[in-house]
Amino acid sequence: MKKRKKMKSPLLLTITLLTISLPINAEITLDGTLGHSSTLPGPDYLIDADLGQQHGGNLFHSFQDFNLRSFESATFSGPSHIQNVISRVTGGNPSQIDGLIRSTIPNADMYFLNPYGIMFGENAQLDVQGGFHASTADYLRLGEGGQFDARYPNDSLLTIAPVEAFGFLTDTPAPIKIENSKLYVPNNQTLSLIGGELVMNGDLSSNNELETFHPEYPLKLFAEFGRINLASIDSSGEVIPNETGLVINAKGGKITTHNAWIGVSGNGAGNIFIRGGDFKLLNSELEGDSLDEDSGIIDVQVDNLILQGSEISTDTHGIGQGGKILLKVANNFVASGVSATGYPSFVFSGTEGLLDNAGDAGQIEIEARQIKLLEGARIGSLTIGAGKGGYINIKAFDNLTISGKPEVNFGYNQIDSSTSNDLNFGISGLFANSKSKEHNAGHAGEISIQTKTLNLTEHSVITSSTVNSGGGHIEITASNLIYLQNARMTTAVKSGTGSGGDITVGTPSFIVLNNGRFIARADAGHGGNIHIQSDQFIKSSDSVINASSRLGLDGEVKIDSPVMDMNGFLVVLPGGLLDASHLMKTPCNQRDVENLSHFFVKPSEGARNSPEDLLPGGALLGN
Repeated sequence: MKKRKKMKSPLLLTITLLTISLPINAEITLDGTLGHSSTLPGPDYLIDADLGQQHGGNLFHSFQDFNLRSFESATFSGPSHIQNVISRVTGGNPSQIDGLIRSTIPNADMYFLNPYGIMFGENAQLDVQGGFHASTADYLRLGEGGQFDARYPNDSLLTIAPVEAFGFLTDTPAPIKIENSKLYVPNNQTLSLIGGELVMNGDLSSNNELETFHPEYPLKLFAEFGRINLASIDSSGEVIPNETGLVINAKGGKITTHNAWIGVSGNGAGNIFIRGGDFKLLNSELEGDSLDEDSGIIDVQVDNLILQGSEISTDTHGIGQGGKILLKVANNFVASGVSATGYPSFVFSGTEGLLDNAGDAGQIEIEARQIKLLEGARIGSLTIGAGKGGYINIKAFDNLTISGKPEVNFGYNQIDSSTSNDLNFGISGLFANSKSKEHNAGHAGEISIQTKTLNLTEHSVITSSTVNSGGGHIEITASNLIYLQNARMTTAVKSGTGSGGDITVGTPSFIVLNNGRFIARADAGHGGNIHIQSDQFIKSSDSVINASSRLGLDGEVKIDSPVMDMNGFLVVLPGGLLDASHLMKTPCNQRDVENLSHFFVKPSEGARNSPEDLLPGGALLGN
């Protein structure tokens, strides 16, 4: 193959975004690189194996243009031994898909490659028998040294080996745009969107009133207990799918979802893998729920992550184990706002079951330089039933800020739900709770936080509490400051014989409580233990540290720090104004200015000093 130079196309993305919204050219045209060139008859385009080339289990097709209007369809067919239907578009125009793409080949995966852009419209549908992979990559790298090239078709080397990577040659890969589409693949299959900028936009005004499957979202991507891959890159490089996720050898690009639902829920949830630069979820949801099977993994690795009225969740109903949520953010993670239906932003992994063998809640791991949970946003793990609470691990290399809404007022004895069902939506926080109607609930979960500075303000909460079982454990390690203002940490037990959980805090330079509370209370069991270590510990008079038990033995409170109770340093100043009449007996306009005293500094003799010089002292004279 010829050696290709890395392409630099600074105007390519702009041109593609303009042309991708032009009216559809209603045609599917073969380019002749794998056979003869012709325009296929529509509106129901039939694309059989004779129009392409077969290499073992791979069936290759090559098109000059590929577009579908709302009333059109394209049906791919071929022998039953075909495993992959691999198509490319080489003509230099983006593909606009507003109709049906169908494959009749049993279990065959479909790859659709157009390096000049892809747009799926409101009427776009998939009826495929395997996975579906849409990409604006320039080439697909195949095993055994093979390559299927859409930008340079003559550089292709077709083999029988499967696809190993999506390759990009330009610094501005073309976008993939989805408008109100509903793209589904069969059970246990994979749906992939891999390209430049990914824009997924749902229009709430276009909702179908007869829609019953997540009707609140006009845009849906669904792979029932399968897998969804979303990858955006902003440079040349490769995206390599593997069993455990996606590897990107390139700079991450932008991903935006607006009014979108992206899910792998089913009887045994699947996995969602997302890679990119800036990822914005706006009134959108990533979901991996499961019924009587273990939930899957939601794995997001991006530069910046914004949740605005959105959620990332896995919820197991029945006997399965909770899922795992991994959010690895290079810079900033911010969750705030409420959805169109009034729910706050949240990240959640839980289990709900009525049997003794109900599963444990899952695991949430979040890593970022700065993390902000605002306006009721929360990260939670909840078990309803016999299972144990989950594990939440937060690493904020600079700051973790949690702030609720100022108008919210909660009782400190209250056990808060970690799901959106909690009506007190203004409370931001971290929750790892468990509850049961019976006295056999699993222990609440664990919360681990590592950061430089932790700020909890405006009725925010960190809680690992329970009903009818033992409290969980909160462990916080900070190097600079821990500040609680109208906020609390709690491992309390509301009822039952379980002991309160433990709270361990250390070892910042300062811990400041301004109406802040550490609570490890119990009901009939022992109170929990609270251990605080810091260089300075400052608390206001209305702050509380409590490890008591209503009926059982109190727990231990240990503070390894000089304690400064601000109550002893504060005094109430007397009210009222001073009478200044005796200080000014004679009005200014009646004073004798000739007899007033004067005070001045005589300058030293000689040359005038520079303004930058130090001035020497002179004689003090007065009369």
